[in-house]
Amino acid sequence: MRDPGLASEHQGMSEHVIKRAYSATEESFLSLVKKQWLSKPQIASTGTCCLVGVICNGMIYIANSGDSRVVLGRLERATRETEAIQLSTEHNVNQETVRDELRSKHPFDSQIVVLRQNVWRVKGLIQVQI
Repeated sequence: MRDPGLASEHQGMSEHVIKRAYSATEESFLSLVKKQWLSKPQIASTGTCCLVGVICNGMIYIANSGDSRVVLGRLERATRETEAIQLSTEHNVNQETVRDELRSKHPFDSQIVVLRQNVWRVKGLIQVQI
């Protein structure tokens, strides 16, 4: 998503700007799911990732959710090789902190995260290999 108005509203970057960019991305995806629900209901049970990157005043700000990581490719001029620089960590139920977060947000759902056959699952559907 590219919206030059997001950062210029505040003449710089703030947590609010990143949250707005992230929310706009999520809202767009949810809209897509609603539109395709009747013809493709499985779209609601597939894993999704959301990555948002905003560059402002020479700084890059990132937010991610899902089984993904943000990686920046940087060209080394001397060797003409691209170096991959990991900018974030994965955000998935393979991590205990993420499982704990889901459990705290869904205290009455004992099946929010389940370990079956050495695979963590969200609602028994989305898998993350251990």
